[in-house]
Amino acid sequence: MKKKNGNESKSRVSGSDGHDDHVEVEEAMKKLSDKKPEVASEFMAMMGFGNALSNPLHHKMDSSHISQLLKLAADHDEREYELHKTSQGNSSVDRTSNRRYFFATFITVVLLVCFILFLFQDSPEILIPSLTGLGGLVGGFLGGWGFGKKQND
Repeated sequence: MKKKNGNESKSRVSGSDGHDDHVEVEEAMKKLSDKKPEVASEFMAMMGFGNALSNPLHHKMDSSHISQLLKLAADHDEREYELHKTSQGNSSVDRTSNRRYFFATFITVVLLVCFILFLFQDSPEILIPSLTGLGGLVGGFLGGWGFGKKQND
């Protein structure tokens, strides 16, 4: 029996027909793409293996197909732009609405404090616990609002 050495295995890999090389490259690329697909795609792009492992329909594409793809890509970009513009408009309306709600809440709290102060100005046994409770309510609201704002950022 004859032992295979490194030179004989190298000659088998670099066969004259190139078929073995192609099969081995495909197998290596499949293994690489299973483990790290981003590395495999970068490697294929750098080495120009895209044609060897690409979709068989790519060979049937002509200039009309490419023009159609470019038109579809341009239409897609236009729709994305319109969607982004609409989204920005909606967020602007939402911010304006939120400012109005916060202002209305602020005015309501100020009016409630003024009402309690005016109504119970002569009875401190009611005024002090009422203002303390209202202060706790406002403090809890502001704390919760700040915590929620921090979570969203």
